[in-house]
Amino acid sequence: MKKEFLTKSETETLLLGESLSKHLSKGSLVLLYGDLGAGKTVFVKGVCKGLEVPENTYITSPTFSIVNVYEGKYKVYHVDLYRLDYVDEAEIGLWEYLEDGVVIIEWADRLGDIKAESYLKVEIFYINDNSRKIVISGYGELQELPAKLDKDNL
Repeated sequence: MKKEFLTKSETETLLLGESLSKHLSKGSLVLLYGDLGAGKTVFVKGVCKGLEVPENTYITSPTFSIVNVYEGKYKVYHVDLYRLDYVDEAEIGLWEYLEDGVVIIEWADRLGDIKAESYLKVEIFYINDNSRKIVISGYGELQELPAKLDKDNL
């Protein structure tokens, strides 16, 4: 199942991430795709807010550390593969992270073939300084999740 959203501000992008988070649980995998500056980290901030990561937690792309861990309702593993050309999911400990919390991967296009049966693919497209087209696709157990999201009720 695939659903498309149009956000008209950074706040709306954040709220869409927060809305999505309400349907995530330990073991959820979210793969983010989009150009530099598209809004991937803003979306992650929304997911973290919805997963009760404390507001005073500094959420930034872990470009140099590769993985940031945030404590909330579940541990959130925020992975950024921007600096890597290609990485195998075993190299970043993906399966161990999934056992322990929610995993969100920016620049997921650098990840090899996804062997996970259940995940969300979030594609963020820059339209202009404020607007983004966000396409959320669900696979496996998360296949129906996009249908549960309604931007009008953010």
